[in-house]
Amino acid sequence: FFALMVLEYNLSGLTGNTMDSHRIMVFAGHQGLDKQHALAEELFLGYFTRAKYIGDREFLIKSAEKVGVQGAAEFLEDPDKGVQEVYAELEKYSGNITGVPYYVVHVLSH
Repeated sequence: FFALMVLEYNLSGLTGNTMDSHRIMVFAGHQGLDKQHALAEELFLGYFTRAKYIGDREFLIKSAEKVGVQGAAEFLEDPDKGVQEVYAELEKYSGNITGVPYYVVHVLSH
């Protein structure tokens, strides 16, 4: 995929806590799905091609500003903003999965 888009895959950057990136995605979503999508693309490009640290607030803020998300710096200043929404999304999609691998077996009855 990266080669098709003429992008160089680069995972030499740091990994770590992603809560702020999830919080800012929630925040961007309140300003429109178009901004949320653009921010996701910018963050993915930064992480996967420019070795940016996804937990770096400066990177998150600059990325948000680049795609037109307003107020990102102020939003991230409060560590509690958006956290409940992030956890709600995790709960919504986790299906109570508590470990990996995880298998679901459907038994068909006649």
